[in-house]
Parts: sequence; structure tokens; C-alpha cells
Amino acid sequence: MTHSVTFSEIEKKALKRGINFEQIKELFHKKEHTTPTLILSRSEIRRNYDALVAALPRVKIHYAVKPNAHDAIINEVYNRGGNFDVCSAGEINKVLQTGIDPKTLVHSHPIKSIPEFDFAVNNDIETFVIDNIDEIEKLKRYTKKLKLLIRFRINTNSTAVVNLQYKFGCQTDDVLALAEKIKETGHEFYGLCFHIGSQCTYSENYVKAIEAAHELVKQLDANQFDTRLLDIGGGFPVEYTEPILPIDEFCKPIADALDKHIRPGIEIVSEPGRFIAASPTTLICSIIGKAQRDGKMWYYLDDGLYSTFSGILYDQCQYPVVSNVTGEHKLSVLAGPTCDSFDVMYDGLMIPEHKIGDKLMFTSTGAYCEVSGSNFNSLRRPDYLVID
Repeated sequence: MTHSVTFSEIEKKALKRGINFEQIKELFHKKEHTTPTLILSRSEIRRNYDALVAALPRVKIHYAVKPNAHDAIINEVYNRGGNFDVCSAGEINKVLQTGIDPKTLVHSHPIKSIPEFDFAVNNDIETFVIDNIDEIEKLKRYTKKLKLLIRFRINTNSTAVVNLQYKFGCQTDDVLALAEKIKETGHEFYGLCFHIGSQCTYSENYVKAIEAAHELVKQLDANQFDTRLLDIGGGFPVEYTEPILPIDEFCKPIADALDKHIRPGIEIVSEPGRFIAASPTTLICSIIGKAQRDGKMWYYLDDGLYSTFSGILYDQCQYPVVSNVTGEHKLSVLAGPTCDSFDVMYDGLMIPEHKIGDKLMFTSTGAYCEVSGSNFNSLRRPDYLVID
């Protein structure tokens, strides 16, 4: 059973992080303000980026565009000196608008269609990720020498909320054979890559993968393959409804493992997406209807599972429910605006009774939310409002 969070609780956390909560609060209380709205804070993007840089001093940040491709995020990362991890022609086009050198990008999708591969190569992308022989076969069509990272996976005792090792990554025993195959094509084995998963709350999983990378580097060295780069993926956790370690504490074992196991001269990059994109965005919704059903108060919002709350389905995430209404908490349900009965976000929520027209706020809705929504029922999708 979940309880709503009060404005004062959220405000304390926001002030602690240095967020200008007054702007958000003003929009929340503004009666003529149209909802649903996603409020995006530029200063919070910068804080998240700087915090991760400080926590991982040897690591170069390549923002993973997939969780949120909003121009404000891309521009803030670029202006901060950051780089990008891309997975498609659309993402490449997005980041190239900054003027960044395409040769510095990492294309991290292990499986690419020929048209996607052609587009990336023709736009001067050089560094790609592979994890199988059939993908390497596609390289034979390119005369331009490409740099290849081999993505491997490891066994862990605990998994991330979204397990990204399930679909991609070769066994460590296969890495050397893949490096040999890359050499046969005339392209360059350039390094190694892993991705533990998204919203990973276990630093030890990164440490274990770094230790595996260390052993692989030794094996590759012995076979005259020079490892130039290690990509440690992303997946760094953010706080939703459960507390997590501050990012500097979370990353300390990772930074120590990199210093211990990865020799100087090997460039290290990371692909954070969620950590940079999630907390800068706040969703404001309105209650458009209510009904007493089966002993529960049902509230129907102007945003739902088919839009911003798609993250509940695809990202296995729950977002804090913020209310400025006080009173006795009653068993409630929050449902979306579509005509589909599946469109229910929270069932078993304890919240004070609200009126039609009241607003609710949902924090940390910047990653894997708006990007995975749809136009089902042709209902209005939320607009972004960029602040500070």
C-alpha cells in the first residue's frame, strides 16, 4: 500500500538539492495552467551531470539519449563538456545538431539493421558495439575502418530493476574469438563494453564486471589485441519511492575498482541516461473525474499509462504522488484518461479525498516516461515547460 507525499516533504528534498521549487509550486497552484505538463529544470540537469563527473573522476560521460531526447538535456550535457551514446539514426541527428564531432560518439546498440548501420557510418560514426559473429559479418560492406567494442555479460547474484544483460552481451569466453573475427574483417578491435542494467542499486555488480574486464584485457594483451577503451554502461540509480545511496557513495567502490583493475592508458566511458534525465522532470496532472467503486475512491487523471506513466509498465517504476490536500487518507485508485480499463497507474493508494479539478504532482518523471508513450485515443500528450 502506497501513501501520497506532501508538498512540504518534497519541498524539503528540493531545497536540499538546490532546486527552485517555487517555480514548480507556482505553476501547480496557477488555476489557468493547462495540464498535463512536464516541467524540466535545466539547473537539475547540470547538477546531476556534475555530481556523476565528481563521483567517477576517470570516466568520460556519454549521455544515453534513449531515456529522454529533449533538446534542453542534450544541450546542457554538450555545454557541460559531455558526449553522447546513440542507438539510432534519429538519435544521431538529434545530437549532431549541437555541432559535436560525430567521431567522438559511441553507437552502443549491439544489433543494427543495415540501413541503420549505413546511416551511422555515412555520418562519420566510428565506434560501434557488437556482441556476436553475425553482427561482425555486416562490417564487411564498409571500407572505412571502424572501431569495435565487444559487449560481454556476467553472472550476478542480484539484478538491476531493468536487466539489460538478458537481451545483449556475449559470454566472456567468446570475447577473444570475436576480437579475432573483427581483425579478419579489416576493422579494429577497440575495447570492451558491459551494461549491468538500468536502476541498478548494487555497486558490487559493476565491480564484478570491472574485474571480469581486467581478466579479459590480460587475455587480449597476450594475443596482441590492444584494449583502448572500456565502456561501463549506465544504470546508476535515482530515488523514486525508496531511498538510495548518494551518488558519490554509490560510485566509490566503482571508482576504486577502476583504479585497481583498469590500467592507465585505457579510456573509460559511461552511458548514464536515467541518472541525468529522471529527476529534472516533474509531471503535473489534473483530476478530470472521480467515482466511488468497490469501496475505493477512483480518480481519473488527464495523463495515464499510455502517455507519461508508460514508465510504470516498461521501466517497472513507481513515481512519488505529491498532493497539497490534507485530511484523512482513503483507499484510492489513480487511473488514466483513456477508455481502456488497463489504464490504471496506482491501485491501493492512500490519499486524502480530492475534488475534480485538483492537481497532483509526480516527481522524477524524466526518464523512460514521455518517450515510451503513445497517442492512443488521440488524447493530448503533455507539453514540456523548461525552467531555470
